[in-house]
Amino acid sequence: MKTYNSLFMMRMTLLLFFFSLFFYSCQELELLEEPDETGTLTPDLTPTLLPTPTSPITVPGPMNPVDSIPYIQINTNEYVIEIDRWDIPNDRREPVKTTDNIQAAIDWAVTENYGIIRLPAGHYLIGKYGNQVYQAGITLPSNVAFLLDKDAILEMTSNDKWNYCVITVTKQKNVLISGGTIIGDKDTHTYTPRESDGKTNHDEGHCVCIQTSSENVTVQNMTLKNATGDGVFLIAQGAHSASVKNINITTNNIGHNRRQGISIVGAQNVLIENNEIHHIKGIAPQYGIDIESYPYKTKNVIIRANYFHNNIGHILNFDGVDTLIENNYMEQGNDLEKHIDAPLISWNKANVVFRNNMIALRTQSRVSNWNGFIFYAYDIPNPNIKLNEIYDNVFIKCGIFMQNHKNGIIRDNSFDFGHIAMKNMDNVKIFNNALTHDNECWPFRLQNVTGLATGNKYNGKDAIGLDLNENTPFTGACQEKEQ
Repeated sequence: MKTYNSLFMMRMTLLLFFFSLFFYSCQELELLEEPDETGTLTPDLTPTLLPTPTSPITVPGPMNPVDSIPYIQINTNEYVIEIDRWDIPNDRREPVKTTDNIQAAIDWAVTENYGIIRLPAGHYLIGKYGNQVYQAGITLPSNVAFLLDKDAILEMTSNDKWNYCVITVTKQKNVLISGGTIIGDKDTHTYTPRESDGKTNHDEGHCVCIQTSSENVTVQNMTLKNATGDGVFLIAQGAHSASVKNINITTNNIGHNRRQGISIVGAQNVLIENNEIHHIKGIAPQYGIDIESYPYKTKNVIIRANYFHNNIGHILNFDGVDTLIENNYMEQGNDLEKHIDAPLISWNKANVVFRNNMIALRTQSRVSNWNGFIFYAYDIPNPNIKLNEIYDNVFIKCGIFMQNHKNGIIRDNSFDFGHIAMKNMDNVKIFNNALTHDNECWPFRLQNVTGLATGNKYNGKDAIGLDLNENTPFTGACQEKEQ
């Protein structure tokens, strides 16, 4: 399991350089050498079913578990864990005894052919020695629905371990986790320096871990908070071709975790829908969702109809292929101080369809200026020639910056006090976008860009001077003051 500090610092350095070069004046921009690679534009124009959200939808917790079981392999026989029979403390004490006895009850129920296992109301302190760096929690087998009462709390006991999982699903299939609350030990954790290098990151403590080729796992109707790492952690583990598959993370309140709301390190077919992901702060990257899969691969992630707010950033897609981000409501900043990074970042190894989202900046970023969505890479061509699409979105007090990419469509977006900025881009289509801004040098800023532009508006009038063509790189910035 890796840390993210080095990558985060490289992002900050790169962005500081580009924005000092690219945005702070209306001076003429220098043409750079034309990119070598070319690609074919094959847009996916499949219509969405939902309109762009105009207001956030909160997910208040705690919640009851779901009524329906999503996997037919789970036996419908139900067992309510008997607290007295299994001698399980439910008043936030004796974590080793609590962990062992809850685990014993689950294991017994499975051997007795129960598929639905319910945990009654209570405050259960979890955690016991796993190894030198890992604090162990509850593990779930295949073909089980583990349902927490609305008033059930699983809390990781205070510890000094770099890693922990309150609930773990490893090499299992057909698992449902739903209801109640899982709490990490972020506020009481002992961040002991690691012997090898003295670091105190301790960023791998998670509420729910789904790992090592697990398949068909749902996390729903839960409150996941205060972990030293993530609310939900997905990791393939094993061979580079490994992947967790068919994961649903829906209708959860995921907040106040230290590193991420959700981390994806090697996964296929993931649905993240109808969650509220918020107040992620403590150690980099501090994003709502982070897709960084090396050495594994991530493909087919859908991020839909979530409410993101009060995070350092919302979605970081380092290498997720065929990622769909739609119908989300995103607010960045807290009106009191500048946030650090852009709400959304997609790197050159990734590709994304971003449609029907609302994204608003309340304060300016310390690194990324007024950018809501950044596509970028280092000074290398984009190895992924798949199409990136941005359409039917609303941007409030923010815009888009793309560099060192190719094959993009930006169409039918509304930018209120926003912009479209590009550098070293090939084969880009900019159609029917409406931008407002009080500085004529901000709405369109293009450097070394090929493609087509038509139908765009600036302050209600036709945008002028966007003389893109498919063969000759174009550079230009300012609109005329009077049209």
